[in-house]
Amino acid sequence: MGLEAVTIPMRDLTPHERQLWQEWQGARPQLRSPFFNIGFSDAVASEGSDVAVAKLYEAGRLIGFFPYQRRGGTAYPVGAPMNDYHAVIGDPHTRVTLEDVARLLPTKRLSVNSWIGPDNGPDDDRYLRQSTCQATIGPDGYDMWFEGRRIQHNKYFKDKARSRRGMEAAFGPMRVQIEGANHDMLEQLIHLKSQQYRRTGRHDIFGPKWTRRLLHRLLDGDDSFKASLASLWAGDTLLAMELSLHADGVWHFWFPAYLEIGAKYSPGIWLSMETMRQVCTDGYDEFDYGFSGEAYKKYFCNRSEQVVEAIVGAGDWTDLVRLAAKRPDLAVSIRRRWAAIEASEPRWTGRMVGTILAGRGFMSRIARKESSK
Repeated sequence: MGLEAVTIPMRDLTPHERQLWQEWQGARPQLRSPFFNIGFSDAVASEGSDVAVAKLYEAGRLIGFFPYQRRGGTAYPVGAPMNDYHAVIGDPHTRVTLEDVARLLPTKRLSVNSWIGPDNGPDDDRYLRQSTCQATIGPDGYDMWFEGRRIQHNKYFKDKARSRRGMEAAFGPMRVQIEGANHDMLEQLIHLKSQQYRRTGRHDIFGPKWTRRLLHRLLDGDDSFKASLASLWAGDTLLAMELSLHADGVWHFWFPAYLEIGAKYSPGIWLSMETMRQVCTDGYDEFDYGFSGEAYKKYFCNRSEQVVEAIVGAGDWTDLVRLAAKRPDLAVSIRRRWAAIEASEPRWTGRMVGTILAGRGFMSRIARKESSK
């Protein structure tokens, strides 16, 4: 008897199964991210009825869980597109591949953007491998970690010190406050992110009500697993905010937002550094910056993980785009935009509107490029 799966609603997990989930997550360092905490799947399930768990069996023995949500014929990791990491939460001695999970789910395909696990597919352009970026604080604490980074990247941090002096000269002394249930400020952050998505032509994942409700629910979590909102002020002027998700010693920087008035002073850099300094005293020793694409992250991160982005299963329509356009980069861009639309929009009407808006934005960008030649 090989691998098998039984799919149940998240709410039907037994107390014993929930305990296994927590034990298996705690036994694997690769699963330290708060996105693997059972509290994240519980929170998403509380905001929608479509969250399921595939219980994976081998030779009749339960070996793992994979929480997901279904959109049409596609399975997405639970909480997508806001889930930054996904994997099978399972027995540390069991190897379950991405292809295994896609085959066992009751859907045509599985779409992932940052999969952690063994044997992550063949070496071809359907499986995009990316690196993530983490700052691991050593036993000597934040000050010693920062001193090491400052010595290694002296010019960069001198420039940031000048930016801080300029910011304080313009607005007043800098301070960072980290708080839990400030729902008014969270709404302000969501508004800024929605404006950013629309301005840059990306799908506004906060259009559907469930994504907003999820963030508010997480903000009300307990100290073992929750979201917190950090804000940077200079004098009485708010310049930057960031919502982070955290649990088990890991602080995941999640949704940042900046006000244009202070952009030239790099407030986001100071917000993350001061957040790290403050919460290190609460036992947090790993800070996750997500994908390593932005240039500034290399100055902070001393560890990385490889993750995989792919659509596995039948009917990968972006293969047609790739063959027609001979442009794998274009196919990846289209696939990402569609995944954000499909995963966040539970209704077909929302997916249709999102697709139309994305198409208009795509065509207008092509027109601007052509006119600039």
